[in-house]
Amino acid sequence: MLKKQKLAYSILVILLTAAVLVWLAIFGQTSDNLLKVYFFDVGQGDSIFIETPAGRQVLIDGGPDKTVLEELNQVMPFHDRTIDLVILTHPDADHITGLIEVLEYYQVGHILTGGFQKETVVYQKWQEIINRKNIPLTLAQAGQKIIFPTGLILEILWPEQSLMESLAKKANDASVVGRLIYGQTEFLLTGDIERGIENYLVSHCSIEELESDILKVPHHGSRTSTGREFLKAVNPQIAVISVGRENHYGHPHPDILERLKDVFVYRTDQNGRIQISTNGVWFKVKTAK
Repeated sequence: MLKKQKLAYSILVILLTAAVLVWLAIFGQTSDNLLKVYFFDVGQGDSIFIETPAGRQVLIDGGPDKTVLEELNQVMPFHDRTIDLVILTHPDADHITGLIEVLEYYQVGHILTGGFQKETVVYQKWQEIINRKNIPLTLAQAGQKIIFPTGLILEILWPEQSLMESLAKKANDASVVGRLIYGQTEFLLTGDIERGIENYLVSHCSIEELESDILKVPHHGSRTSTGREFLKAVNPQIAVISVGRENHYGHPHPDILERLKDVFVYRTDQNGRIQISTNGVWFKVKTAK
């Protein structure tokens, strides 16, 4: 991994007009021109790290504790203490807790969040750090696009803020859902959405908007997610389950594993950190175990 250029030597522009966020960078291009997506082994929780072909870095969720810092140390240069974008899908403890450590330890350029709020100590700490460090924050909204150099796009499919009160009565269903597109390769990143939001996406999105090569299985493989119609619409080649070893929730549920029997399944509890690299045409999977 090449050293990421300091912000002083690059242009980082965020345009919120027309619901489009655009990053423009002069320097920072990686030599291999690969998109690298890491599904961190953080136990019973979620944390996904994206290194774009242009050297931008995105962290989606932080897992249940500071294990995320150890994972970041494995994929980022030791001297690099900046992350361009942090996305909090929703504020449940197994997604937000590790981000507290990240916000304290790293210089974060921007935050994207679904906007669901919780009256918890960890969420209050999250808000306090953002205010203290004056980190710019954008509310996620279906239809937004984050456009990176080299043609990488992150499309936000959910939440639809006008429907949050009626459809997202709990944090899981308020999860930010994003589709990462690089050339002919797509990742669908789903947070902890459950069946109701899956059904909404199937009925309101076209096949072209949902179909993806790689699916981050919603809600750690819970029985309440990954419905048949949703799975049929996404039609993934690879499914990644972020889950803790011997967790007391019974994740992933046997019914979900049966449903995924025709898909290549990778699990952080069995495979450790999972890295998927793509040049936009082919992709390859590398695991820590």
